[in-house]
Amino acid sequence: MLPDKAEREMTETPSECGHADICGGCHYRGVFYPEQLIIKNDTVLAYLAEHGLVPDEYRPVRQTGKLFGYRNKMEYSFGDEVKGGEMTLGLHKQGSYMSVINTDNCLIAPESFSRIRKAVLDWANGSGHSFHHKRTHKGFLRTLVIRRGERTGELLVNLVTSSEEQLDEAAFREAVFSATRGDDTDKISGILHIINDRRADTVACDSIKTLYGRDYYLEELMGFSFHVSAFSFFQTNTSAVESMLKEALSFIPGGQIESIYDIYCGTGTISLTLSKRAASVTGIELEEDSVISARENGKLNGVDNVSFIRGDAFEVLKELPAPDMLVMDPPRMGLHPKALKLVLEYNLPSLLYISCNPKTFAGNAAVLRDAGYGLPVVGAYDNFPYTKHIELAALFTK
Repeated sequence: MLPDKAEREMTETPSECGHADICGGCHYRGVFYPEQLIIKNDTVLAYLAEHGLVPDEYRPVRQTGKLFGYRNKMEYSFGDEVKGGEMTLGLHKQGSYMSVINTDNCLIAPESFSRIRKAVLDWANGSGHSFHHKRTHKGFLRTLVIRRGERTGELLVNLVTSSEEQLDEAAFREAVFSATRGDDTDKISGILHIINDRRADTVACDSIKTLYGRDYYLEELMGFSFHVSAFSFFQTNTSAVESMLKEALSFIPGGQIESIYDIYCGTGTISLTLSKRAASVTGIELEEDSVISARENGKLNGVDNVSFIRGDAFEVLKELPAPDMLVMDPPRMGLHPKALKLVLEYNLPSLLYISCNPKTFAGNAAVLRDAGYGLPVVGAYDNFPYTKHIELAALFTK
């Protein structure tokens, strides 16, 4: 039963977002938070029901971390809100490929991100630099990427530009530092300049230069320390993913396991945690930066029973013998049918599946069920409040 209006007003945040009606960053701004959980839970149940999936235990969607200021990474685009207007720096306008709005005081990003975004925009408007136009593919300033260690307060600031103009490095550095002076919590660990001359509107790297500090920040998660570089994958809500992973890993049957494969392992968060449960762990990841970071993280934490292989999951699994257990954390499109076929050929007694897309999870889960796997438990988690995203963790057993 939904709360009444009085309860709603008592629990709404006192600081409402000023961009809720036009920003494409959040989908549920203005929706009372308990209602968001109901909407997301209904979404998960609908996808499970569509494929006739009935877990023995279902743990409904629930809050796993902070409601506000939780994002440890933001990508802000340079552009304009109206054609020919003043330069803007922020998120795309809802439903618009071209229009970019200034996202002042974004409620799901840390406060330091808003200060850096504003300082960089002020610098950009006074620098004489142009912004990169998505249709003409002309112009200089493309993207500002800010990453942060929630437990360390370290900030990694990446300016992505084309090679059309010359960056005044000292002026840009000063703009970034001006936003963090006097901040006792967040400190700059590195400032990077990335050149990207590719036509696609994505953050890519043709070359990279460190303008200050180092090219990574440090984070702490699940009792381990992590190097997180500019392009390596790391979960966007640190405290929430820790809460989810602790529960997900508790699904694994007790006792020591001889060998575990962790496919789509990213920077090795799950792999390193599994090192306490297995004699050997092999992490498999396609993204090169993530594999480099994962190997560094293994050394950083003195873990010697985990190794990492760079490659497509399907191609790598073809060459490896069957493990005793498999952990899967695929991207939004889920497990590729070829990779799923190899997983089935392993005929393992149990599988742990962590998903960021209930729709593709349900499709994969139906294939596993039809191959003889039961579904003892599914947990659902709201790691990204005010957005449409939902995370799942599930154990499959033969």
